[in-house]
Amino acid sequence: MSEYTLELSPAAMRDYKKLPLQVQKDLALAHLEKIKENPFKNGKPLVGALRNERSYHFGRKPEYRVIYYVDGKCVTVTVIGTREDIYKKAKGRR
Repeated sequence: MSEYTLELSPAAMRDYKKLPLQVQKDLALAHLEKIKENPFKNGKPLVGALRNERSYHFGRKPEYRVIYYVDGKCVTVTVIGTREDIYKKAKGRR
């Protein structure tokens, strides 16, 4: 059992709802659980403007990213999207 809680920001929830249904299912049932289980092991740290956040990758063609940060025992997902546009969206929401 995880000692972390996981929440989606309002922006991440909007991103989630725009994903294809199968990707939504995979994300909810597997990938978010992995992040919640061990956010430091399962995501890599980002640099630059997003240096306090982490990125989790999944999928193939298209490849998806989940951007999140850890504050104590709370993991907050800030952006979800494809590799092609995720970092532009993340910087725009700051």
